[in-house]
Amino acid sequence: MRKPLSGAVLGLLIGVALAVVLQRQGVWPLDQLTLFLMPALLGLLGLLLLSVGREGSNATLVVALLILLPMAVWGALGFAELNATGELNGGCKVTAASDIDSTTVTETSKQAPFEIDPEGGLTWGATSPTVFTDYEWEIHVALGGIPVTLDSDTEPNDDGSQVNGGEVSDIPAYAADRGVDVDLLIGVHEVGGFAATCDGFGFVELTSDGLDTISLIALGVILLLIILLIVLMFTGRGEPVVESNTVITSREMTDDGEALEGGDSGSRDFGDGDDLH
Repeated sequence: MRKPLSGAVLGLLIGVALAVVLQRQGVWPLDQLTLFLMPALLGLLGLLLLSVGREGSNATLVVALLILLPMAVWGALGFAELNATGELNGGCKVTAASDIDSTTVTETSKQAPFEIDPEGGLTWGATSPTVFTDYEWEIHVALGGIPVTLDSDTEPNDDGSQVNGGEVSDIPAYAADRGVDVDLLIGVHEVGGFAATCDGFGFVELTSDGLDTISLIALGVILLLIILLIVLMFTGRGEPVVESNTVITSREMTDDGEALEGGDSGSRDFGDGDDLH
């Protein structure tokens, strides 16, 4: 029996879990390519594996395609930012330094993010081209090309400073004070934001040594889902239909209802080993 929706869902879940592994290992952020295009393509593959050569309704096939195709289109738009580098507009400048790296926003890229030791410290500084007063600011992280706000506020800047910055000597403690487990932040991220007339984004990575717990769990989920997909591929196909050797002879009738000479009526069902006489 055809199971396109099951195949699509399994493929999607495998794709999302794989995206998490790539992000946690610092290979690639959760952008449109990894969070939409890759799961959509794997969903289409799962759909085909559980649909080709099977009988069934087309309704679930249509539903699955309506889910997967828009995801694939949105994800494919991410190719335009395949080689994206950090960007900063409005005349502001931002620098940062960790225990293992230092950079400016515009020097970062998806392939070479700013590296931060999650067990170490971090300092940063920013300058503005003019004095910003009573201005709004926001920090967000991009997930699948969609910005998700992390923090925002309004800054009076009563002293008229054009310099802003900060320092965190203990990142795990700093995160814990805000109710965040720093282990959840491991991996590469696209971080952006704005302050008054300045806006931009850059790429940062909280490094890890080898496979962390979340990556191992994601790999385990991938393995289980692949096994389930394989099992479904070889089950639920149904028994083949065997046609019996049935000989049906038609009874031809004359206009007045009499049977023509040589005609026969009814039908005869012969076994595989019977001979016709």
